[in-house]
Amino acid sequence: MAARSESAGIGVAAKVGGVLLFAIGLFLFLPTVLLVTVAMLPTAVALVVDRSASRTGWLCVGGLNFAALAPSLFSLWFETHTLEHATAIIGNVFTLMMIYGAAAFGWLLYMTTPEIIGAFMQMTSTRRITTLKSHQKRLVDEWGPEVAREDGE
Repeated sequence: MAARSESAGIGVAAKVGGVLLFAIGLFLFLPTVLLVTVAMLPTAVALVVDRSASRTGWLCVGGLNFAALAPSLFSLWFETHTLEHATAIIGNVFTLMMIYGAAAFGWLLYMTTPEIIGAFMQMTSTRRITTLKSHQKRLVDEWGPEVAREDGE
């Protein structure tokens, strides 16, 4: 019984320590947290809204969203890591248009790619069927109609 309460105490201490480290990290990296939170909103929306079976829409949206955010993040990290600089980046309409536009392009890719791939596969399948039918006709001409039986015998 004593070992059980000691391990529970360690668990609580670890949780409290984790929360404290998180709070300190949040305070130290507040400009980054602010910028990432505002910029990555489309990714969070994609994570919540996507109801497809694979639920991978957020990956496409998030990848392009983060790619467009990266230059602003580097500017924040390597120039001045202050709240003023973070809010200046967020307040720049062209930066937000680039970040949110990339996320919109991610949605566009996610929505259109399956249709494009499906159309391509349909075209290649149709071409393959045509090729196989011409090959079958050539075999029937060479070997006779018995080769073209469909009953599997």
